[in-house]
Amino acid sequence: MISVEHTYFAYPKGLTQKICDDIIEEGESGIIKESVVFGTPLVREESKRNKTFKTLHKIRNSKMSWLKNFWIYKEIRPFIWASNKQAGWNFDYEDAEYFQFTKYEGSSKQHYTWHADDGPAKNPGHKYRKLSTIVMLNDPKDFEGGDLEFYDYSPPGRKNKILKTNKIKQRGTIITFPSFVIHRLLPVTKGTRYSLVIWHKGFPLK
Repeated sequence: MISVEHTYFAYPKGLTQKICDDIIEEGESGIIKESVVFGTPLVREESKRNKTFKTLHKIRNSKMSWLKNFWIYKEIRPFIWASNKQAGWNFDYEDAEYFQFTKYEGSSKQHYTWHADDGPAKNPGHKYRKLSTIVMLNDPKDFEGGDLEFYDYSPPGRKNKILKTNKIKQRGTIITFPSFVIHRLLPVTKGTRYSLVIWHKGFPLK
């Protein structure tokens, strides 16, 4: 278990190589399409104050497919529940969205720059993303680049910093964090990086 000031919580090698291989096979068998995302309101607002967030237009370049296999969720769910408790977030979440299988290719320098998966819910009657989970599916020796980084807001009087996760890139590692945390995936420069993303939703103020 690795916890970094409650910004994220990780279980290195939480899944076996066999499970990772099975997830990759499921993901590759789906319709892989180009995925492009434009800046979220949270990132656009931050860009007005911080020059780190000047990339406002196209922020993602990858291929993906959607999975809804319960056996996958059954394997990962205990780690998400434990992370929520161990980190002290204690979010009251309900359902999970379909899982996003993502493929980043070095030949195209694919990446996903600064973004947040969700911000504060504006409508108290609507669910929003509370927890995000990323699963590393292949061996870091299979690719170069592709590091996951978090932007950590420090208390007043201290400088904000970027938290690197290059030491927990092992295959099967499960990383969970609050969905409002800003993060990015640096460009993959060689090979192919596979990952799985799961979001848990719930009502605000719970």
